[in-house]
Amino acid sequence: MIFLYTIFLWVWLALAGDPFVLSACFPPLAVFPDTSKIAYGDVRGYLHILERGKTGYQEVWRSSFLGSPVGGVFAEDIDHDGAVELVLFTSRGRIYILDGTTYRTIWQSEEGAFRNIAAMAVEDIDADPQPELVFCADGRLYIYDGESLFRQWESEGEFQARQILVGDVDSDGEQEIVLNTGFVIGPTFHDVEWALPDGFGERIALMDIDGDGVPEVLGEAGGFLRAFDVELQREVR
Repeated sequence: MIFLYTIFLWVWLALAGDPFVLSACFPPLAVFPDTSKIAYGDVRGYLHILERGKTGYQEVWRSSFLGSPVGGVFAEDIDHDGAVELVLFTSRGRIYILDGTTYRTIWQSEEGAFRNIAAMAVEDIDADPQPELVFCADGRLYIYDGESLFRQWESEGEFQARQILVGDVDSDGEQEIVLNTGFVIGPTFHDVEWALPDGFGERIALMDIDGDGVPEVLGEAGGFLRAFDVELQREVR
Protein backbone atom coordinates (compact mmCIF):
# COMPACT_ATOMS: atom_id res chain seq x y z
CA MET A 1 0.00 0.00 0.00
CA ILE A 2 1.22 3.47 -0.82
CA PHE A 3 0.86 5.70 2.24
CA LEU A 4 0.98 9.39 1.38
CA TYR A 5 -0.78 12.22 3.09
CA THR A 6 -3.55 13.76 1.01
CA ILE A 7 -2.11 17.23 1.40
CA PHE A 8 0.98 16.06 -0.45
CA LEU A 9 -1.13 15.12 -3.47
CA TRP A 10 -2.93 18.45 -3.65
CA VAL A 11 0.29 20.44 -3.18
CA TRP A 12 2.00 18.37 -5.86
CA LEU A 13 -0.84 19.01 -8.29
CA ALA A 14 -0.81 22.72 -7.55
CA LEU A 15 2.91 22.93 -8.18
CA ALA A 16 2.37 21.26 -11.55
CA GLY A 17 0.95 24.58 -12.74
CA ASP A 18 -2.26 23.15 -14.20
CA PRO A 19 -4.93 25.92 -14.31
CA PHE A 20 -7.65 23.31 -13.92
CA VAL A 21 -6.35 21.91 -10.61
CA LEU A 22 -8.92 23.91 -8.65
CA SER A 23 -11.82 22.38 -10.56
CA ALA A 24 -10.37 18.91 -10.03
CA CYS A 25 -10.08 19.44 -6.28
CA PHE A 26 -13.41 21.21 -5.80
CA PRO A 27 -16.31 19.71 -7.80
CA PRO A 28 -18.62 22.79 -7.52
CA LEU A 29 -16.03 24.86 -9.42
CA ALA A 30 -15.17 24.96 -13.13
CA VAL A 31 -12.51 26.88 -15.03
CA PHE A 32 -13.40 27.95 -18.58
CA PRO A 33 -11.09 26.42 -21.23
CA ASP A 34 -9.37 29.77 -21.89
CA THR A 35 -9.12 30.42 -18.11
CA SER A 36 -10.83 33.81 -18.58
CA LYS A 37 -13.69 32.90 -16.27
CA ILE A 38 -14.44 30.69 -13.29
CA ALA A 39 -17.85 29.34 -12.38
CA TYR A 40 -18.60 28.00 -8.92
CA GLY A 41 -21.65 26.87 -7.02
CA ASP A 42 -22.28 27.37 -3.33
CA VAL A 43 -24.10 25.52 -0.56
CA ARG A 44 -26.84 28.15 -0.53
CA GLY A 45 -27.91 27.16 -4.05
CA TYR A 46 -26.40 29.88 -6.24
CA LEU A 47 -24.03 29.81 -9.21
CA HIS A 48 -21.40 32.55 -9.42
CA ILE A 49 -19.32 33.70 -12.40
CA LEU A 50 -15.93 35.32 -11.87
CA GLU A 51 -14.19 37.06 -14.76
CA ARG A 52 -10.47 37.74 -14.97
CA GLY A 53 -9.46 41.40 -14.99
CA LYS A 54 -6.35 43.46 -14.42
CA THR A 55 -6.53 43.00 -10.66
CA GLY A 56 -7.63 39.37 -10.63
CA TYR A 57 -10.97 37.61 -10.80
CA GLN A 58 -14.11 39.61 -9.98
CA GLU A 59 -17.70 38.40 -9.69
CA VAL A 60 -19.74 39.53 -12.69
CA TRP A 61 -22.90 37.42 -12.38
CA ARG A 62 -24.91 35.39 -9.90
CA SER A 63 -27.81 33.08 -10.65
CA SER A 64 -31.21 33.10 -9.09
CA PHE A 65 -31.85 30.52 -6.37
CA LEU A 66 -31.44 26.99 -7.75
CA GLY A 67 -33.39 25.23 -5.02
CA SER A 68 -30.61 23.39 -3.17
CA PRO A 69 -26.81 23.29 -2.81
CA VAL A 70 -24.83 23.04 -6.04
CA GLY A 71 -23.07 19.69 -6.21
CA GLY A 72 -20.94 20.15 -9.31
CA VAL A 73 -20.17 22.57 -12.16
CA PHE A 74 -18.60 21.89 -15.57
CA ALA A 75 -17.56 24.28 -18.35
CA GLU A 76 -17.68 22.23 -21.56
CA ASP A 77 -18.84 22.42 -25.16
CA ILE A 78 -21.44 19.70 -24.67
CA ASP A 79 -23.25 20.07 -28.01
CA HIS A 80 -20.19 20.41 -30.28
CA ASP A 81 -21.15 23.89 -31.50
CA GLY A 82 -17.83 25.55 -30.66
CA ALA A 83 -19.20 27.44 -27.65
CA VAL A 84 -18.83 26.61 -23.97
CA GLU A 85 -21.87 25.64 -21.93
CA LEU A 86 -22.13 25.41 -18.16
CA VAL A 87 -23.49 22.16 -16.76
CA LEU A 88 -24.39 22.02 -13.09
CA PHE A 89 -26.36 19.80 -10.78
CA THR A 90 -27.89 20.30 -7.37
CA SER A 91 -28.12 17.98 -4.40
CA ARG A 92 -31.90 17.71 -4.76
CA GLY A 93 -31.75 16.30 -8.25
CA ARG A 94 -31.88 19.19 -10.71
CA ILE A 95 -29.60 19.53 -13.75
CA TYR A 96 -29.16 22.91 -15.45
CA ILE A 97 -27.36 23.79 -18.67
CA LEU A 98 -26.52 27.45 -19.22
CA ASP A 99 -25.11 29.39 -22.14
CA GLY A 100 -21.47 30.08 -21.29
CA THR A 101 -21.66 33.67 -22.55
CA THR A 102 -25.10 34.98 -21.61
CA TYR A 103 -25.71 32.52 -18.71
CA ARG A 104 -29.22 31.97 -20.02
CA THR A 105 -30.71 28.60 -19.07
CA ILE A 106 -30.73 26.44 -22.20
CA TRP A 107 -32.11 23.28 -20.63
CA GLN A 108 -33.08 21.93 -17.24
CA SER A 109 -34.25 18.56 -16.02
CA GLU A 110 -37.85 18.22 -15.01
CA GLU A 111 -38.60 18.93 -11.39
CA GLY A 112 -39.00 15.63 -9.57
CA ALA A 113 -37.16 13.60 -12.22
CA PHE A 114 -34.50 12.82 -9.61
CA ARG A 115 -34.60 13.12 -5.85
CA ASN A 116 -30.84 13.32 -5.41
CA ILE A 117 -27.78 13.54 -7.66
CA ALA A 118 -24.60 12.48 -5.89
CA ALA A 119 -21.92 12.77 -8.58
CA MET A 120 -21.41 13.62 -12.25
CA ALA A 121 -18.78 13.61 -14.98
CA VAL A 122 -19.01 15.36 -18.35
CA GLU A 123 -16.81 13.42 -20.75
CA ASP A 124 -16.93 11.80 -24.19
CA ILE A 125 -17.21 8.08 -23.49
CA ASP A 126 -18.31 6.79 -26.91
CA ALA A 127 -15.97 8.59 -29.36
CA ASP A 128 -18.71 10.75 -30.90
CA PRO A 129 -18.15 14.52 -31.34
CA GLN A 130 -19.87 15.58 -28.11
CA PRO A 131 -19.41 14.57 -24.47
CA GLU A 132 -21.93 12.72 -22.35
CA LEU A 133 -23.34 13.48 -18.93
CA VAL A 134 -22.59 10.52 -16.67
CA PHE A 135 -24.14 10.76 -13.23
CA CYS A 136 -25.35 8.86 -10.19
CA ALA A 137 -28.88 9.71 -9.14
CA ASP A 138 -31.22 7.91 -6.76
CA GLY A 139 -28.95 4.87 -6.63
CA ARG A 140 -28.71 4.42 -10.40
CA LEU A 141 -26.09 5.34 -13.00
CA TYR A 142 -27.28 7.39 -15.99
CA ILE A 143 -25.75 8.45 -19.29
CA TYR A 144 -27.23 11.39 -21.21
CA ASP A 145 -26.11 12.53 -24.65
CA GLY A 146 -24.66 16.04 -24.46
CA GLU A 147 -26.18 17.25 -27.72
CA SER A 148 -29.68 15.79 -27.67
CA LEU A 149 -29.87 15.50 -23.86
CA PHE A 150 -31.73 12.24 -24.33
CA ARG A 151 -31.17 9.41 -21.89
CA GLN A 152 -28.82 6.90 -23.52
CA TRP A 153 -28.71 4.43 -20.67
CA GLU A 154 -29.90 3.77 -17.14
CA SER A 155 -28.41 1.02 -15.02
CA GLU A 156 -30.61 -1.82 -13.89
CA GLY A 157 -28.48 -2.45 -10.82
CA GLU A 158 -27.76 -0.04 -8.02
CA PHE A 159 -24.69 2.18 -8.07
CA GLN A 160 -23.60 4.68 -5.45
CA ALA A 161 -20.76 7.18 -5.86
CA ARG A 162 -19.52 10.49 -4.58
CA GLN A 163 -17.12 10.97 -7.49
CA ILE A 164 -17.04 9.80 -11.12
CA LEU A 165 -14.05 9.92 -13.45
CA VAL A 166 -13.62 8.79 -17.05
CA GLY A 167 -10.46 7.42 -18.65
CA ASP A 168 -8.89 4.47 -20.45
CA VAL A 169 -7.66 2.73 -17.32
CA ASP A 170 -7.07 -0.73 -18.82
CA SER A 171 -5.42 0.09 -22.16
CA ASP A 172 -8.28 -1.23 -24.31
CA GLY A 173 -8.82 2.00 -26.24
CA GLU A 174 -12.15 2.76 -24.55
CA GLN A 175 -13.02 5.34 -21.92
CA GLU A 176 -14.12 3.51 -18.80
CA ILE A 177 -16.38 5.00 -16.14
CA VAL A 178 -14.69 4.89 -12.74
CA LEU A 179 -16.68 5.32 -9.53
CA ASN A 180 -14.96 6.07 -6.25
CA THR A 181 -16.97 3.23 -4.72
CA GLY A 182 -14.82 0.72 -6.61
CA PHE A 183 -16.69 0.10 -9.87
CA VAL A 184 -15.12 0.29 -13.32
CA ILE A 185 -17.77 0.19 -16.05
CA GLY A 186 -17.24 -0.30 -19.77
CA PRO A 187 -18.65 2.41 -22.05
CA THR A 188 -19.98 0.17 -24.83
CA PHE A 189 -21.95 -2.58 -23.12
CA HIS A 190 -21.98 -0.91 -19.67
CA ASP A 191 -20.65 -4.07 -18.09
CA VAL A 192 -18.85 -4.00 -14.75
CA GLU A 193 -15.22 -4.65 -15.64
CA TRP A 194 -14.02 -4.54 -12.04
CA ALA A 195 -15.72 -4.17 -8.68
CA LEU A 196 -13.47 -3.54 -5.70
CA PRO A 197 -15.49 -4.44 -2.59
CA ASP A 198 -14.04 -1.75 -0.32
CA GLY A 199 -13.98 0.94 -3.01
CA PHE A 200 -11.09 3.09 -4.22
CA GLY A 201 -11.48 5.85 -1.65
CA GLU A 202 -13.45 8.90 -0.65
CA ARG A 203 -11.79 10.91 -3.45
CA ILE A 204 -10.09 9.60 -6.57
CA ALA A 205 -7.81 10.73 -9.38
CA LEU A 206 -6.41 9.10 -12.52
CA MET A 207 -2.65 9.30 -12.97
CA ASP A 208 0.01 7.20 -14.68
CA ILE A 209 2.40 6.66 -11.78
CA ASP A 210 4.53 3.87 -13.28
CA GLY A 211 5.18 5.30 -16.74
CA ASP A 212 3.44 2.54 -18.70
CA GLY A 213 1.09 4.96 -20.47
CA VAL A 214 -1.99 3.72 -18.62
CA PRO A 215 -3.36 5.72 -15.68
CA GLU A 216 -3.80 4.10 -12.30
CA VAL A 217 -6.68 4.94 -9.99
CA LEU A 218 -5.49 6.88 -6.97
CA GLY A 219 -7.83 6.79 -4.01
CA GLU A 220 -7.69 8.81 -0.80
CA ALA A 221 -9.25 7.61 2.42
CA GLY A 222 -8.47 8.55 5.99
CA GLY A 223 -5.68 10.88 4.92
CA PHE A 224 -3.76 8.20 3.02
CA LEU A 225 -3.39 7.45 -0.67
CA ARG A 226 -3.68 4.07 -2.38
CA ALA A 227 -3.06 3.18 -6.03
CA PHE A 228 -4.89 0.57 -8.11
CA ASP A 229 -3.99 -1.00 -11.45
CA VAL A 230 -7.29 -1.67 -13.22
CA GLU A 231 -5.66 -3.67 -16.01
CA LEU A 232 -4.23 -6.13 -13.47
CA GLN A 233 -7.16 -5.63 -11.09
CA ARG A 234 -5.03 -5.23 -8.01
CA GLU A 235 -3.64 -2.64 -5.67
CA VAL A 236 -0.17 -1.34 -6.51
CA ARG A 237 2.18 -2.00 -3.61
